Parts: sequence; C-alpha cells; structure tokens
Amino acid sequence: MKTNKIFKAISAVTLLLATIAIFNSCTLEENPSEARLDPGTLNSEEALKSATAGMYRQFTLSMQWAHFWMRSYGGDDITTHSGKNKQGFRDADQMKMTSLTSGVGLGYTGPYNTIKEANNIIAVKENIIGGNKDNIDAMVGEAYFLRAFSYFHLARTFGNVPLITSTDIAGNIDLQRAELIDLYQQIESDFLMAESLLPVKYPNTPAAIRPNSGSARAFLAKLYMHWAGWPIKDNSKYALAASSAKSVIDNASLHGFALVPDMGTLWSITDENRFNKEMVFGLAHNQVLGNVYSNRHAGRVGYPGDVQGWAEVFAEIAFFNDFPDGPRKDKTYRTEVVFKNETIHWEDFKDERHPMFLKVTGYQDEIATNNSVTSMNTYCMRYADLLLYYAEAVGRSGASTADAWEALNMVRRRANDLPVNTPNATVDITSGDLAELAYTERKWELAGEFKRWDDLTRLERVAQALANRFTEELVGPIIGDATPENYFAEIPESELTKAPQLRN
Repeated sequence: MKTNKIFKAISAVTLLLATIAIFNSCTLEENPSEARLDPGTLNSEEALKSATAGMYRQFTLSMQWAHFWMRSYGGDDITTHSGKNKQGFRDADQMKMTSLTSGVGLGYTGPYNTIKEANNIIAVKENIIGGNKDNIDAMVGEAYFLRAFSYFHLARTFGNVPLITSTDIAGNIDLQRAELIDLYQQIESDFLMAESLLPVKYPNTPAAIRPNSGSARAFLAKLYMHWAGWPIKDNSKYALAASSAKSVIDNASLHGFALVPDMGTLWSITDENRFNKEMVFGLAHNQVLGNVYSNRHAGRVGYPGDVQGWAEVFAEIAFFNDFPDGPRKDKTYRTEVVFKNETIHWEDFKDERHPMFLKVTGYQDEIATNNSVTSMNTYCMRYADLLLYYAEAVGRSGASTADAWEALNMVRRRANDLPVNTPNATVDITSGDLAELAYTERKWELAGEFKRWDDLTRLERVAQALANRFTEELVGPIIGDATPENYFAEIPESELTKAPQLRN
C-alpha cells in the first residue's frame, strides 16, 4: 500500500506518467522538439503539459548522479575512494580538475538539456489558446524557474558559460561565454518571472517537488548571497538576500514550508517522510517508476566495498572529527553498518576507512547496501538552508535583528532535538558575530549535501578549509591550486571541441 501511495503522488505531481498515458502520440521517449518549437502545435494547455513533463524529465536526468555536483567534492566535507572508477571525483577532491576530467560533462550538458526544454515553453507562452489560465501560468513559471536554476548551477560550477534564451538553434551555434554579471541578471529576471507566475503553493502537491512562488523567492535569496560574494562582491546584495529570505519566512505557512521536528526523518524514503514541509524545492525520486526516475547519488554509492557498496561519496575524516557531538551528528553520519549479521564500524572497513553519510546511504532497513536505485529525495534547498541564509545575510548587511537570531536558533534547537519554536537558553545564541555564527551553522547543518563548496567559494575560504585535511585521507593531499583562480571547473573538452570559441 505504501508503494502505491508513493506512485500515485509522484504521478499526480510530476505529470511524468500521466502525460505519457494521455499523450501517447508524443511520448517522452521520442524527440518532440520540432513540435514544441512549432507555435502551431504547442498552443494548448494539454500540449503544454506534455512539454512540461519533457522538461522535468530532463531536469530529473541531469540531477540523477553525483556527477552533477562533482565540483563540490572540492569542499572539506566530502571525499571519495582513492581508486576504482572515481578519478573524476578525485580530481575535484584534489583541486586538479581539467576539461578532460572524467564525468564532468554530466554537470554541464544536463542543465543545458533542461534549459532547451524551458526555452521551448517560454518561446510559445503567448500562443496558448484557451485552457485554465492559472494552470498555464504555473507551467510557464516552472519553465522560468528551472531555466534560472540550471543557469545558476552552471554559473557557480563553470563560471562564464554561453547564455541561451532562444530556440534559434542556428543563431546559438557561435555564442561566446557570457559575463557572470549577465548570467546573474538573467537568473534574477527568470526567478522574478517565476515568482510572478507560480502559485503561492502548488495545489494537490504534497511537498515542493514543484516550485511555488516562495521557492522562487528563496532561490533569489540564494542568488543574492552569491552575488554579494566572490567573484562579483556586490555587498549591496546582502540586504536583498535578507529581505528576500524574510519574505519567504514570513509567509512560510502559506507556501507550506517549515522545519520538520526530527531531522533524521528527512533521509527516510517512507511516503510520510519524503513529502515533507522542509523541502523548499527538490526532487522526490521514485524507483517504482523505473531507473530513469530514481536517485542514483544515494544508497549504494555511500557504502564501502566491504558491504557491496560503490564507495563514491564518503565523509572527510577531519570534518567528521570536528563535527559537534549531539543528535544532529548522529542524524548526519553513520559510523556502523550491518552486513551478513555482523556490525562493522567504519574504522574497521578494509575498503578504505571513512564515516558514511546517513544523508547518502539512507536507513539500511529501507535501502539495502547494494541498492543503487533509490527513492531518496534530492533537496535543492531545505527550509533550514533558507533560515541560515537569512541570519547570515542580516549579519553581513550590518544589521542584527531578533528575527535573524531566531532563525539561527530554530536550526540550533532542532539540531539538539528540542522544539524548534520554543526558546531554550541551553542552545540559543543572542549575541556575537551573527554572520559568522550562521555561516558556521551552515557548515554543520548542510554537511554532505553538496552545499559546502558553494559556501566556501563565495567567501574565498577554500584554502583555509582544505588546510585542515586529515593526513591519512587515502585520496591523498591537495595537489591543485586552492585559490580563487581554480574555483571554477573547466567546460568539458567534448564541448570545447564542438565550440572552440569557448576555450577562452
């Protein structure tokens, strides 16, 4: 029964099955790009549903594997195996990525595939005849949102990349790299447009697995945090980040956002836990629908070979050792695994000694150690993430408000298994450097979620963090340059070969 509930929820929310059933003449296995580009064809709400399903399919595929966040292995929280087929992740971990780094293309071509689908929808938005205006606006809003999200990922990973907002394929062939400021301005414009079109809360949706207007405003706050930091360093954006985050927080109940009482439930795949209020936006993968809709960066990839794991995503030992003891640490990491009726501690692993991320493996009674296709959520942003952005933004804009301290303390209370809305003098902080306290809280709250790298780069603290690397990390020492000149990954060689003008 539980599986059926998950299946029905995903089908209703993402349209992926419903669309295929209704539009069997234009399945997602086919290439309907010509039809979508033809204003005479994509002119109804039903056709728009089909196009939206195609866009979500590409978005899901782009974020299915850990390669999407490969550059984030440069952070101090995540590492990988010293051998096997993990060379690309090792390159990122050791700060020595090149255009030839294995697997880097998945984090580049995937977002552009989503952008292409979004552009098709945006290009014909004025041609939709009849239908329900709210439904149409929402789907067009989703196109703006996913385009902005995809360009944000590209800009933070690769820096200056081509900016394509039209469906003119011929005209896009010789595009040059766009300046980062132009990319950020386009991302801002798209998120603002998404906010104006999306509903306050998506109807008949159990969680923000389709973005709402609050999701768009929350990602604007994130954009402004990065805009204020490296490399543009426009400090005026901190105030915009704070006001944007505050707007979402003040209307959290309307958007359906809140902290779940128990952080550990976020990594459960039961339907009552997956569709939770903490998701500001994310993907609710579903292995029941097939491998193409499953999460491949969770489960088996977080275990060592000792227990049939693929040893792809591990916790860095120094970060683990520094992590404050308490309930949050226990709900972030796993130190033991049961295999063939034997309990094995991470320090006894033979296939490389590393703690495991509970956020990656999930619970063993729900996801087996050899399960490489899972229904684990991908949290693009959690409400805790937004609360801490707000507190940090207020601090970095030179202010200090009771609401900002409360946002920080809500996360701290939950980290200690305390009621989030009840002040508690044993954990609450009401004085000090608000910005730095919130920044440090992000370090612990978001460990292992591919967020740490972005926080390190926007404040130019990579070298400082990597200096604390555990000397016995088997991947080896940092080899590459840890200065800002080496923060961005290079565009994949396969793309540079097709478009030589992008080499510079």
